[in-house]
Amino acid sequence: MSKRSDAHIRELLASMASVAGDLSVDTVVQRLLDEAMKIFGAASGLLELTNATTAEGHLARGRDAAALGESAGRDEGKRLRVELKTRDRLLGRLTLGPKNGKDRYSRIDRELAEALAGAAGVALENAQLYQDAADRVRWLEASSRIGELLGGDQQQTQGLDSVAELARSESHAKYGLVLTPVNDEGASPYTYRIAGISEHVHASLSGRILVNVGQREPHGLRDFGPVILNGPESVLPLGEIADGGYTLLTELRARDTHYGILLMVRGKGQPTYRDIETQMAAVFSSNIAQGIGLVQMHHLHEEVRLYLERERIARDLHDVVIQRIFAAGLSISALGKHLPTPAARERAAGITRELDTTIAELRATIYSLRTSAGEHERPSSRILRAIRLACEPLDFTPQVHIGDAVDGLGDGLGDETLLTHLLAVITESLSNAVRHAHANALVVVVERTDNALVLQVADDGIGFTAPVAESGVANMRQRAEELGGTLALDSTPGRGTTLRWAVPLG
Repeated sequence: MSKRSDAHIRELLASMASVAGDLSVDTVVQRLLDEAMKIFGAASGLLELTNATTAEGHLARGRDAAALGESAGRDEGKRLRVELKTRDRLLGRLTLGPKNGKDRYSRIDRELAEALAGAAGVALENAQLYQDAADRVRWLEASSRIGELLGGDQQQTQGLDSVAELARSESHAKYGLVLTPVNDEGASPYTYRIAGISEHVHASLSGRILVNVGQREPHGLRDFGPVILNGPESVLPLGEIADGGYTLLTELRARDTHYGILLMVRGKGQPTYRDIETQMAAVFSSNIAQGIGLVQMHHLHEEVRLYLERERIARDLHDVVIQRIFAAGLSISALGKHLPTPAARERAAGITRELDTTIAELRATIYSLRTSAGEHERPSSRILRAIRLACEPLDFTPQVHIGDAVDGLGDGLGDETLLTHLLAVITESLSNAVRHAHANALVVVVERTDNALVLQVADDGIGFTAPVAESGVANMRQRAEELGGTLALDSTPGRGTTLRWAVPLG
């Protein structure tokens, strides 16, 4: 081996060590071109990289270096061309201009260049693997922030703005947008709302409704993998994104539920997305979808909790407050009969009316808590009024309990017929107790079970032993039989009477 060849080999080994001495793709690329030009004495050089690297594009050194990629014709021997490959994966092409600006390259030069290209390919691949690993870590760290951005006290819209900005930043895009489906009745499956925007997106786009989003795309934007478009026009036909270039679309999907679309739009002239970027963007989008799902579940939980709390308040008002006010009204009504002057009796009657009005207002509040305003009078109100009117002659306050489920009646024609019979039986049974029982206590219970409506009236009056044949009892029994129900009387002389009227439901 000649001294010149030996020197070339030493220079080559030193260049290999220099090229492989860094794990930055950009640094490896620049060192490779500089070392190659120095070793072979080239006045110009061009390194063209494929999209398999983060440094996609080309790097040129020297005069007219950009033209080195073209054929030189007769002077092709004055150029040195090698490919950077690893395991049949093309990473780039290195082209050097004439040696010392004019000389041709020898066979030894080309052999040394092939050796340098092989070492450079390995170094470039290692640097790219390191960069990919760093990118994965960066995307995963960004994904871990999604819960924080979507949670907390801020509104979900503000959270989605932050998510869109995070996606834009991590993908090195110019714009980031989050689209969520519009599920309103009559809306097409291609109707979306711009629910999150990043920096550089005009604020007027926030909340904009888009129709026919991606309808012409073959994947339909439902249950699809990451898609790279040449521009955003087919998804965002908006002038505000007119300078958009390569656009990466990923679906926001978790637990077989479509939550929307994430768009990352690069500016015109920016390179397309690499495989690692599309892969990690898909992972990132899956985390966004899970975050949105958790937020929606949290909101649903809060709505259920609020509903249960409203239901509890309504139940307490119904079962406790109204019953006590009703009892107080009956007591005042009974007391009024013993007042000495007409003015005092009128005053007692006025208080009773005020209490009735209070009950009506409380019931309206209960209905607004449970359903919506503007409904008809509920069954329990009608039952309470029938009891109060029938018990006015008493000089004591009866105990009254109306089950909470009773207000579930009254929504259909059949229920209205049932209520009509029930009110008539309440009036008749209480009238009998008031006129004949001579009782000191009276208990009225109206309850609705899963399959029956039951009225029970019990007193501690004189009772009876002989069969009851008066028309009132016969009418109550007939009403029960018409509805497929029964009437039962249980009476013991001196110990009172219990009437049970029950009819089936459904």
